[in-house]
Amino acid sequence: MAVTHRDVGKWVVLKGKTRHGKNRINQHGSTWMIEGVSTFQGQPAMHLRSENKTDKGGFDGRWVHLKDDKDFEWSKTP
Repeated sequence: MAVTHRDVGKWVVLKGKTRHGKNRINQHGSTWMIEGVSTFQGQPAMHLRSENKTDKGGFDGRWVHLKDDKDFEWSKTP
């Protein structure tokens, strides 16, 4: 599934693969907004922002690789 700069502002659903990924989903929810598409650790990735604010008042942000991310599986929302 391809993600491009045209997808910025759209939502994806994350599913945790590892303990770390599952913990992030429990903390911040499974729905995330695409804030950017670039490279992370030399691989194509999307920068995501959590749907809801954290207990510290801001949003959680993270990079997720487009292919073979170690912590998450993802899909576009319909």
